[in-house]
Amino acid sequence: MKWLKRLFRSKKTAKPEKKMAMTSDQAEKMLRMIEHTQAEELSCDEVFDLLDVYAEMAARGEDVGELYPLVEHHLEMCPDCREEYEAVMRILEQRTE
Repeated sequence: MKWLKRLFRSKKTAKPEKKMAMTSDQAEKMLRMIEHTQAEELSCDEVFDLLDVYAEMAARGEDVGELYPLVEHHLEMCPDCREEYEAVMRILEQRTE
């Protein structure tokens, strides 16, 4: 019978969960990303695989947005990939000088 009494004893209160605070800038950024989510998107790895070709075409003045719309969309949404793209573009610009 002791086991039954132990089973129904009041349980200790659980520790309160830590809440993650979000700044208004972070919330706006998240909402913008959700709003611009498309049915078909590329991952960062997929974009990284195409980045050199995309950047070389852009440096030649080709309409990369028309040829690679998913890459262009990803670069608009992902600051890390955009930073990589800008670095590749700087290298290409230095090569042509």
